Amino acid sequence: MSLTLTASNDQLKRRFFALRTPEDVADLLEIDYSQLKYHLYIIKRFKTTYTTFPISKKSGSYREISAPATALKIIQRKLNQVLQQVYQPKPSVHGFTLERSIVTNAEEHTKRRYILNIDLKDFFPSINFGRVRGLFMAVPYNLNASVATVLAQICCFRNELPQGAPTSPVVSNMICAKMDSQLQKSAKQHRCFYTRYADDITFSTHLRTFPAALAKFNSAGEVGVGNELKRIIDENGFKINPDKVRLQTKYRRQEVTGLTTNEFPNVKRKYVRQIRAMLHAWRKFGLKDAEKEFLNKYDKKHRSPYKAPPSFRQVVKGKIEFLGMVRGKDDPIYLRFCDQLRKLAPDLVGEPVNPTAHLLEIYDQLASLKNSQRRGYLLQELMTATLKFYGIRVRKSFVRNQGAEQIDGAFILDGGYYIVECRWRKKLANIRELDGLYGQITRSGRQTIGFFLSINGWTKKALRTLKQNPEKCIILMDGNDFRRSLTGEVNFKDFIRQKIEKLNFDGEPYYSVPQYLKDHGIT
Repeated sequence: MSLTLTASNDQLKRRFFALRTPEDVADLLEIDYSQLKYHLYIIKRFKTTYTTFPISKKSGSYREISAPATALKIIQRKLNQVLQQVYQPKPSVHGFTLERSIVTNAEEHTKRRYILNIDLKDFFPSINFGRVRGLFMAVPYNLNASVATVLAQICCFRNELPQGAPTSPVVSNMICAKMDSQLQKSAKQHRCFYTRYADDITFSTHLRTFPAALAKFNSAGEVGVGNELKRIIDENGFKINPDKVRLQTKYRRQEVTGLTTNEFPNVKRKYVRQIRAMLHAWRKFGLKDAEKEFLNKYDKKHRSPYKAPPSFRQVVKGKIEFLGMVRGKDDPIYLRFCDQLRKLAPDLVGEPVNPTAHLLEIYDQLASLKNSQRRGYLLQELMTATLKFYGIRVRKSFVRNQGAEQIDGAFILDGGYYIVECRWRKKLANIRELDGLYGQITRSGRQTIGFFLSINGWTKKALRTLKQNPEKCIILMDGNDFRRSLTGEVNFKDFIRQKIEKLNFDGEPYYSVPQYLKDHGIT
């Protein structure tokens, strides 16, 4: 039995919607129908197809994990490969979805006045065989009963969706699609932001009072779930865990999927101190003693009893890489930990390199090119790569408009939305071009900031007019400052944050690198 499917993604999607018989399901998964029947029906008479074991939770209770046997796991992995092409995730879904994570989930709720967290009780077990079968028979999949039954039998164990099966994450998202749409609509009506990461649901708002339809404090100061929110979740076959309902204000530490979000997605201080302590113990007492101490006293990770714990070396590296994923690979703390780990275990960390060298090389190519079309495509590559390198979430791809050297796009930083416009022309950008960006901001329908990169700057009239605009919704950057940020003189992400601060407090749309260095005492 092959481990993965050989068909293209488009072919998999087309074949899925063309399923008519159980034999078609076997063909889709590229196995003989006799093999499929054996693993779904016959083998169950002689031995179980799953290994079940408990994993302790932080609360002290246990979560039951059911891991399929190797052959069934391969079949489920293949089906998962198909379902990933069939399922179109909602914008609010961040769990088990490509290019989304706990970081992107937390980013949606930064700098909010209120954050509401709720957990769905017994999330996977509450999705039973009948619900999965009904899912495949309903819109938009519309498969017949015999095909839906076989697909549900592949996915389910003991009449529920098992935690530990490769298909369970995507199936759970497919089951929640209707609920996600309803909760997103409810959030919009009440001027809130909504996301879901598996069974972790989050709402946040800038409002002075959190909408009572979603949640409110009772007379005893306890948080109660609002009637509208409870009704939507109940109607979709889920239950709220009353012990995990939290309404957090901006005056205390706010958390979303384990990350703090008061200013930007970040790990807890305790996490950074733990990495520092592990590196110190390794350096002072040696690898063997540090590992022994860690396993005996500090290793609280909940793992399968059938798997050996990872080595101390890999645990340290994993924690540092997680820190880099959350704070950014340009973060000073992350880079410092990498340097310390490099000295202790050179094989785990590569040689230090100039992380922005490639971006700077692209910029210099732009400066020497005379071909405007080629320059436009390089500018597209440069903006996309720069934003992604600094861990800034690109909301949509940058597409070069026909007939003009203009790159339009959007990104999210600290929960704020930015519309980007870039120009590389000999002439200074004028007020008409700024009006174009202002129009895009107005039409966006949300609180949005414009980010205008004009390589050769702007006319004095454009700067004067923009500064007089009472709405304060556009920040500016020129080519000199952009290049200097690529050399590493300033952190690109922090530089944007400082520009926003300058705009909000001083009404100044343009804040230069020299001024940034002066304000921060950098010579």
